[in-house]
Amino acid sequence: MNEPLSPVEEPRRGNSVLRQAGSWIACGARLVLAQKSLWFGMTLVYFALGFLLTLIPFMGHLLLILVSPMLVASVFWGRAQEPQGPSPAPMAQPVSFPSVLQTWIAQPAQELMRIFTQENKMFGAVLLGIVTLGLVVLVKIFSYLLIGGSVVSGLTAAQSGFTQFTTLLGMLLVAGLSVLLAMGLLYSVPLTVLGNRQPLDAIAESFTTCRENAQTQLALVLPFFLFYLIIMVAFAKSVWLGYLLLISLGFPALPLFIAAIYCSYRKLYPPEFPTIHP
Repeated sequence: MNEPLSPVEEPRRGNSVLRQAGSWIACGARLVLAQKSLWFGMTLVYFALGFLLTLIPFMGHLLLILVSPMLVASVFWGRAQEPQGPSPAPMAQPVSFPSVLQTWIAQPAQELMRIFTQENKMFGAVLLGIVTLGLVVLVKIFSYLLIGGSVVSGLTAAQSGFTQFTTLLGMLLVAGLSVLLAMGLLYSVPLTVLGNRQPLDAIAESFTTCRENAQTQLALVLPFFLFYLIIMVAFAKSVWLGYLLLISLGFPALPLFIAAIYCSYRKLYPPEFPTIHP
């Protein structure tokens, strides 16, 4: 049984924090650009799956939350199996519809299912998905009880006087719970799949890591959160505007975010990745 690993101390002040977060994002960008068809193909497959699931009344969003940790686990597991250092340049192949379909759809879809071929990793990934769903549903219940929906809907519904005060107070509570949940989930997938933690232990350790490196983690996550917030506000205003921004902003941002989290995990837990190329 593996002993818990302590995150490496990160720089916490001034430009050092921004440089560290920027190096993680730059590392993620290199990973994505080195395998563009794989990363963007996985994003395309995930978006298509998400769209299909959201067509299912009531249960669609919950199913997407359930399977997302498992799909992300496949991405992290696949990257961890790749040799460190520069990869050889792929051989040029004739462009044809079957080859494009294979490169941009079939291979990425297979990569997203990769964790289900690993018997010793699959159980942890599935259990983490179940635990994640339960925690998200719990926060959503508090959200509906306090403000009748999400923070964005709370902003839209806020009125003057006492109603506005109670709505803002509820929004602050929901936002606080959401931040705590995000801290617990940020590194839960790699800690479960790569670090061999139990899901609840992984969530607790992820929370501790984010708390101890709060400024650096905030600098890493904030740009992507702003993209998410813009997209959510757009959906609240117009479905078509929301989809437009989801494609134009979310499509390139999602693989970059996942790759940056993977790079930051490698840096924070170097004993599990002894050779790191910044």
